[in-house]
Amino acid sequence: MRPSGFKHSLVTVLSAAAAAAAPVRVTNCPDIAETAVLTELLGELGATVRRSASTLVVDGSTIDGSVVDLAGADRIHGAVYLVPALLCRTGRARVATGGGCRIGDGPAGWRPVEQYVGVLRRFGAQAGILPDGDLDVSAGRLRGCELDLLDYTSDRHRRSGPLYSGATKMALLAAAVAEGTSTIRNPYPKPDVTDLVTVLRQLGADIETSDADTLVVRGAGPGALCHDAEHALVPDLIEVVTWISAAATVAGSDLRITGDDLARATAALAPELAVLERMGVTVQHTADELVVRAEQPLRATEVTVASHDVYSDSQPFLALLAAHAVGTSHITETVWSGRFGYVPGLCALGARMRERHGVLRVDGPYPPSRAGRHVHATDLRAAAVLVLAALGVPGPTVLHGVHHLARGYQDLPATLRTLGADISEVMEEQRV
Repeated sequence: MRPSGFKHSLVTVLSAAAAAAAPVRVTNCPDIAETAVLTELLGELGATVRRSASTLVVDGSTIDGSVVDLAGADRIHGAVYLVPALLCRTGRARVATGGGCRIGDGPAGWRPVEQYVGVLRRFGAQAGILPDGDLDVSAGRLRGCELDLLDYTSDRHRRSGPLYSGATKMALLAAAVAEGTSTIRNPYPKPDVTDLVTVLRQLGADIETSDADTLVVRGAGPGALCHDAEHALVPDLIEVVTWISAAATVAGSDLRITGDDLARATAALAPELAVLERMGVTVQHTADELVVRAEQPLRATEVTVASHDVYSDSQPFLALLAAHAVGTSHITETVWSGRFGYVPGLCALGARMRERHGVLRVDGPYPPSRAGRHVHATDLRAAAVLVLAALGVPGPTVLHGVHHLARGYQDLPATLRTLGADISEVMEEQRV
């Protein structure tokens, strides 16, 4: 198996490219909905976008400033990070924010946007949320400021919460095009932020890491982002977790994962790998290969999902592993309250688990085993984990909601079929 590039890094790197006056070449781009929608939006703004296989070249210098309303941005979540680029070009931005998975605390699972309003106001912008949910921002120019990103956590001790990642990304993008020095304390530490810092530095941003928890950005306005940049996206971390889970639950033998820069991916997944090792799943790795082996039976464990720890996106896959493990596991979620949408589906397939106040109890071993069920995926990771679960069921399963997969995988069903999975697609449904 060969993972594609990390989608969370993709959206921030392309947003930096939109603000720059020089081309940015991005390699290992995934062929997913986020890529298609972002390139379409960038084209609508006037950027020059060239795509060849898994490489994108974006030149934002051709953006003419005639478009301020990204009405189609609600197809994905990551389009919101184009706001600083729009402010540079036009002084105004209106972006629909309802895209992505419904895993937030808002009505119908809407994800929060107040962190963007708060951050942009700190940089001197006038920002608010319109009655239809769109983010509306204007600014003659952005001014450097000081921010402590822990102000955007719901748990300062764990450094975790649903606002934290987005607030950090918006702050960095705004600081890079602002005038004056910005001091950003306690930024979110994952690769989608560190990759953004790398690209902004290549473009010409003066960003100093003064200590482990502080970034100092000496902004000189958008004109400072004037150098060509090239960046290879790290292998998609959650796709790696997906294949590890497949190896441990349905592969029946060792699984090899290959790709450039896998060493960086495994470093970023250190919290997940520690959990997997406790459960009996070992991952041996070199610079460009992972070999996954799973003991049988797996062992129950305790897991805490937090912004500085295990990814919330990884949580459903760990729950599936826990269903195969002997004993009772507990998974505590501190980022996204709506991340448990897969639970009814796994229970319908025979797993024994229940969620209460953000803690999932999984009793095992009760792996998915009931055939003939219809299950419904409510979001991207729920769809992926239900596909894997259904592959272990001795009989047919009908999975609804598989359209979510397009936001995170380059045709997951087709890839699984190459491994011998019996999957057929019927209209908008998928039979596994």
